[in-house]
Amino acid sequence: MKAKSGTVLENAQWKIKIYTPPKEHGPVHVHVVAKGEKAEVKIELETLTMKGRTRFSKKTVRGIIRYIHQNYDFLMDHWEKLNGKKKKTQSKKRPK
Repeated sequence: MKAKSGTVLENAQWKIKIYTPPKEHGPVHVHVVAKGEKAEVKIELETLTMKGRTRFSKKTVRGIIRYIHQNYDFLMDHWEKLNGKKKKTQSKKRPK
């Protein structure tokens, strides 16, 4: 089964998206888009850090990072299916 690019995981608040080359590049990351508002953030999976700027509050970004941490294996596996294998390391950073 081929992995699907775009929304790969969602809950009541956010959609988590993974894209493929040539649009995608750089470190392993996901895009998180708010439902019902104009906010987006890019989170690097291996370090669980925010990249760039966002309209999300700091509190919301912490919640997003916790959600990504809870779904880390699924998201990393999906990213690798779409973009090729990377050196897989379980994130040691625990969200606050």
